[in-house]
Amino acid sequence: MVNTFFAQQQENVPQKVKESRSEKISSKPKLETSEAKTASTSSTQQSSAPEPQLDTAPLIASADQVYYGIHYFNQNRDISSDNSAPTISASVIKVFIMEYAFTKADPNERIEEKPLSDWIVPMIQQSDNEAANVLISHFGMANLNEYFQTQGYHDTRVERMMLDNEARSQGRENYTSLNDCMSFLKKLYQQQTAYPQSAMLDIMKGQVLRTKIPSKLPENVLVANKTGELDNAENDIGLVLSEENPFAIVVLSQNFKSVEGIRGAIGEFTLAATKIYQ
Repeated sequence: MVNTFFAQQQENVPQKVKESRSEKISSKPKLETSEAKTASTSSTQQSSAPEPQLDTAPLIASADQVYYGIHYFNQNRDISSDNSAPTISASVIKVFIMEYAFTKADPNERIEEKPLSDWIVPMIQQSDNEAANVLISHFGMANLNEYFQTQGYHDTRVERMMLDNEARSQGRENYTSLNDCMSFLKKLYQQQTAYPQSAMLDIMKGQVLRTKIPSKLPENVLVANKTGELDNAENDIGLVLSEENPFAIVVLSQNFKSVEGIRGAIGEFTLAATKIYQ
């Protein structure tokens, strides 16, 4: 059960995985146009084999701003828009709050008469905003933001409670970025056998909101993801955990044309990504 995650030894040091320098497959920094673009691989070695390609045009056309990235773990290769910048996180911010809770909080403490896990699990799996607000209030925005900086999440910041429209009207938002989300996912995958990443991954595998990254995938493909949406943002980040071709994927968007269009584009983009390196 989830409650047993916190019973694991806190001194259990996560496995360190050596990261070699990723080879970029593509960069598409200018995304505000509707011009068709195709991401393709680049290699430092000469090869007669055709380079894998991934059509990004439908995804780019679905919103005014799109930030996307895929990291293939077996090949240590990336497909990326290479335009990472602070952007509205919506509920994606909740994975960073979860990491803080597992890393810094007392696993035995109770908040409003409930164990810590009883707030974390619904915050992630059902995107429960009340649970997120309880944890933000309990931990404090300043402590959360300081932790994000120490972990290298330099574009990730909590400035308001969830669903605080008054704060939004005053220009306060919660932010993250393509790079920060990809860093989180890489650490989650590479240290998945060690606590606390093992516990966080198990929770994300139980995600019930499957309208984007998992939406077009076969049911037998395991996905651990976290969505986020607002009236001007549609986001999803996660791990696609196929045995042959596991990868991390991030899609953050602003000012989308339609909800159905952007969600469908994210689903199709993910499905196409599974066919690279088959």
